[in-house]
Amino acid sequence: MTSLRGIACLVVLVGHVIQVIRYDPVPRSPWGRAVHDIVTYAFNAQAAVLLFFVLSGCVLSLSLRRVERFDWSALTGFYIKRVFRICPLLWVSVLFAIVVTVRVRSSMDIGVFVDWLARNLGSPVSVPHVGLALVGAYTRYNGPMWSLRVELIFSVLFPFILIAMRHVRIRPWALAGFLVLALVPMPSEIGLNFGLAFAVGALIPMLPRVDWAAAPAIPVMAVVVLLYDRLALGGHAVPEQIYDVIETLAAFVIVRDLYASGRSSRVLNHRAAVWVGELSYSVYLLHLPILLVLFDLMQHQVGLRPLLADPDVTQLMLALLTIAVTLAVSSVTYRLVELPLHNVGRALARRLPASDGRAAAWRGTVGLATPLTAGREGEG
Repeated sequence: MTSLRGIACLVVLVGHVIQVIRYDPVPRSPWGRAVHDIVTYAFNAQAAVLLFFVLSGCVLSLSLRRVERFDWSALTGFYIKRVFRICPLLWVSVLFAIVVTVRVRSSMDIGVFVDWLARNLGSPVSVPHVGLALVGAYTRYNGPMWSLRVELIFSVLFPFILIAMRHVRIRPWALAGFLVLALVPMPSEIGLNFGLAFAVGALIPMLPRVDWAAAPAIPVMAVVVLLYDRLALGGHAVPEQIYDVIETLAAFVIVRDLYASGRSSRVLNHRAAVWVGELSYSVYLLHLPILLVLFDLMQHQVGLRPLLADPDVTQLMLALLTIAVTLAVSSVTYRLVELPLHNVGRALARRLPASDGRAAAWRGTVGLATPLTAGREGEG
């Protein structure tokens, strides 16, 4: 699952390369439009984020599997580890994004970006806003932070979600409640509509193995649904929350299949894929500011109009550059920020008095899941 989150993270990165800039329209033949749509929708960033949430629920459920009773010690240790896993890189990304925001809006016309990004780049830099950003409450300095705020919310709620999923009688009612919340129109910033993804993810390790888990066609079909539901239903005025539910269920099937079948592949087992998965939290938080810096440098070198007039070439070059630079920077932040502070969180959690043997065993395994996963499975 480490590799899976790395692949999903690159999907988000390339999706932003394609989506956040107002490229000039290009005349295409019907065949050309079909190919363009297939390639474009393969980088469904929203679907990839929902896959992160399901992965996060599954990984946290696994890491808490030895906890039978959530007492003060168990809860405190869990929250300490989550804070030290999520917040240090969050702080680094906020400060980096503020520097990039100030540079980009003074260097180029931000009207070239889509509405949400242009609005974010025009946001004031003030002490209150910076303070809120550092706790994950204000996300305008770095757009992908919206999903990190969701991760923070459900990090607080997750022990209670897990308790509900463990009780067979309560589970159906809890899932029904999360489904209702997922279908209620609400801004994604609120985040409660994504509880279904964390709940079904938490449920995965508790489900019995079934025969269909061995059929490779099942996860393949789920991947197709996950990526292309918006293309298939795009002309039918489907509400956004319906897409979210469809993609959540498709992500559940994918993660459930990997967990239940132990399925492996050369792609997922490749060292490069595992490495990208380990860096995925840094990649996710840092890629958009890096993308903006690179696009700014490109437009200073060749001019803005040529870049916008040839979107296929621009997107290819910008994607390759952003991937290369983001992976290089992320390898540094992973070693210098993520791992050291994560170890601090684990050390602090170990100092808590254990109420019983189960809590002590738990403190040795939990916390590995990183945000967004954020999954960061079992690395506690």
